[in-house]
Amino acid sequence: MKTKAGFFNRGALFLLIIAFFSAGTGVFLYFQIRTDSVTSLITEERTIAVQFILQDGGSLRFSEIFLYNPRTSKGAVIDIPGNLGTLIGSLNRYDRIDAVFDPEDPRDFISLVDGFMGMDVPFYCVFSLDQIERFVDILGGVEIFVANSMEKDSQGNKILLPAGNVILDGGKARLYLSLIDPEETELDRIGRIQKFVQAMLKKVGESTAFLSHETVAPFLKSAMQTNLNDPAFRALCREVAKLDIDRIIFQRVLGNIRTVDSQPLLFPHQEGQLFRDSVRQINSNLSSVEIRSIGEIAISIEIRNGTRTSGLARRTREVFQSFGFEVVSFSNAEQDDVEKTLIIDRRGNPETASRTADVIRCTNIVTEVSGSADTTAADVTVILGKDFDGRYCK
Repeated sequence: MKTKAGFFNRGALFLLIIAFFSAGTGVFLYFQIRTDSVTSLITEERTIAVQFILQDGGSLRFSEIFLYNPRTSKGAVIDIPGNLGTLIGSLNRYDRIDAVFDPEDPRDFISLVDGFMGMDVPFYCVFSLDQIERFVDILGGVEIFVANSMEKDSQGNKILLPAGNVILDGGKARLYLSLIDPEETELDRIGRIQKFVQAMLKKVGESTAFLSHETVAPFLKSAMQTNLNDPAFRALCREVAKLDIDRIIFQRVLGNIRTVDSQPLLFPHQEGQLFRDSVRQINSNLSSVEIRSIGEIAISIEIRNGTRTSGLARRTREVFQSFGFEVVSFSNAEQDDVEKTLIIDRRGNPETASRTADVIRCTNIVTEVSGSADTTAADVTVILGKDFDGRYCK
């Protein structure tokens, strides 16, 4: 005959076993979630920031910051030039930002980039030329658009690409990214690199199921150096599949080239504050469902200097360009004693005028739509007054 004590002992043991497995499952799930920081950002609908770096023999080829907001599926690609002039504490001098770049441990370089941008970029993927070739081949190639056919000799290698949509395999991608063309402007070079990053992100998104398979992970690990663990990388791939790829915002650093210790350095306008302001604006646009980004709106403006301050219109052009505006012209206004800065809406679109005014904190906005569409090529006219200090209206 079974005793009550025996029944309760078996029952307690059964409950203990259930509790043990439940606790083990909970601990497993906790560590899975805890170690996958990308999933945490997705859950919290916060911006994901990844730095893509290409290096060749220890020298930086390019550094592009990818920002993505999981709430809106909007993204941006921001170029950080290697010759960016900055004060490097460990060297106790102004030097190129890539002077501290170490492909084996890029954390010092990334820390400098974080400080310059005014935000944390927690993830990185570093490729050598060999690795980017392997990575593109794993993806099955990437598709880019070539506006004009390319036939170049670069470092002993011939690059031949027809105009139109072209599929680059790993070898062609390597040549494309290592191209040194003396006839190419710096703006064109940055644009070419950013378009490649855009194409690579598109292919990653299209290949999510393949890249997320556990058997592919070892091949991916051999094709990059990254601080993304496997769950985080798979989570990132799933999100990139949702990216609104054709509406990516592209940004770069604007400034002046000055020679320091016999090497040309790019010093950003207003000691980088203008760039940090534009990064904050981009982040705000990426997180907004209702408000479209300036890059999507494509606002064209003309700037007129209504003061006696020489060069004010030209310097203000650089401010608006940092925020992605198209400045079609800049010159002196008819008067040089304008008291208050004026924003003129030329298209009957108050949204574009308001966004233009927000950049320089101007509250003086009017609408003047001409009957002739050929009167001005700009959506907005900015007439600078004495209240404008070169950055904001006071």
